[in-house]
Amino acid sequence: MHIHERRYVPLQWAETLEQMDGLSQHAVGEDKVHLVAFSMGGYLASRFALAHPQQIASLTLIGFCSAGLEERELKQRQLIINALEKGQFRPMSNERLSMMVHPHSPNRQMAEQTIREMEQDLGASVLKYHLMAASNRPDLTPALAKAPFPIYIIAAEQDQVAQLSKMQAMHQGIPQASLKVFADAGHMLPLEQPQLLAAELAQRLA
Repeated sequence: MHIHERRYVPLQWAETLEQMDGLSQHAVGEDKVHLVAFSMGGYLASRFALAHPQQIASLTLIGFCSAGLEERELKQRQLIINALEKGQFRPMSNERLSMMVHPHSPNRQMAEQTIREMEQDLGASVLKYHLMAASNRPDLTPALAKAPFPIYIIAAEQDQVAQLSKMQAMHQGIPQASLKVFADAGHMLPLEQPQLLAAELAQRLA
């Protein structure tokens, strides 16, 4: 696969984990690829990579911790799912938004606006399906530690979702992986520092 050929997995079309896996398989086809995934997408990309290691040139995980979710986060997600099933969809609170974007990020306003637009475009049903499909995650760290392909872990210093301490522990659990940490960014690193992240990916995947 030529490095300049990019493919996108449209997860917003899927309602179940199996459908998400199918969309990943369709995007990859029979080729050998560099998988790059962000946040929840890191879980799906890791699943695919572990199931099809012969097709993976490298796996890049941005803002995703392979250890799974803590009980507190699982309970919070279940509360959101319950509310969505009752039709009680509310826009993300400013407090929650502040957890996603670092206040001193150079592109904070643009990142926050994009998140709001994504929220409106995708709506309650996509949020519900994604939460239901990808919340109960096993710890994939031991399996990734045995993977035969390169693994690149990218973290943000002020990420309050995939905290740096957890990303560092993940790195320690996957000896062959490399870790890159971005300063002045929160969980939405691809929106907060898109140019620096793009440069890092171009260097890694060249």
